[in-house]
Amino acid sequence: MPLLLCPILFLRMPKLTLITTLILITSLSYSQNALDYKKKNKLIHRFWKGETIAFQTKDKEWKKGALAGIQNDSIYIRPWILRPNMLAPGGADTLWYSINGYSLSDIYALPKRGVFIHYANGHFEILRDGGHQHFYWIKSGWLFRVAGAGYAALHVINGLIKNDLSISNSAAPLSIAAGAFGFGVLLKKMYKLTHRLGERYHVEIFAVQ
Repeated sequence: MPLLLCPILFLRMPKLTLITTLILITSLSYSQNALDYKKKNKLIHRFWKGETIAFQTKDKEWKKGALAGIQNDSIYIRPWILRPNMLAPGGADTLWYSINGYSLSDIYALPKRGVFIHYANGHFEILRDGGHQHFYWIKSGWLFRVAGAGYAALHVINGLIKNDLSISNSAAPLSIAAGAFGFGVLLKKMYKLTHRLGERYHVEIFAVQ
């Protein structure tokens, strides 16, 4: 059909049919796009429409849902959560929410491979007891920081009770406490569950020709 006839056909369409057609054309124009997640020029993962994606926005909120659309500079996701239901197959119901759009610049970070994002306490967050997050309290240094601070506080309290809080008696215990706390701080800085987008990691649209 000659292209010049297309505008004429559009003008003759009923209003509802025209709107539906335009929506369909727009949808088809980016339905074959994909979202590439890369480390420099190396592809880590290619997200297709319908696939579940989780990411953190600039305000540090986690978003998770099925990709409903991928345009040139933005993505649309439909959030979903699992609600326990003993009567449902698998013991849970899937609840779907309305579609939300985000520009690529809204994406601040993506979880590392093996890091799970789940819905809890009214929002999406990292699942601390699953995947590579096993032993989170040790790997993140939290246990060492708490132990160091607690040991120092216990020594000071005992010294005050016994009226024997001297520098000579406190040097060794406080050094141990400081070492444990410092080691915990170091682990915290080294332990990362996300890849922040920037020079090394980035996302871009992959358009299927």
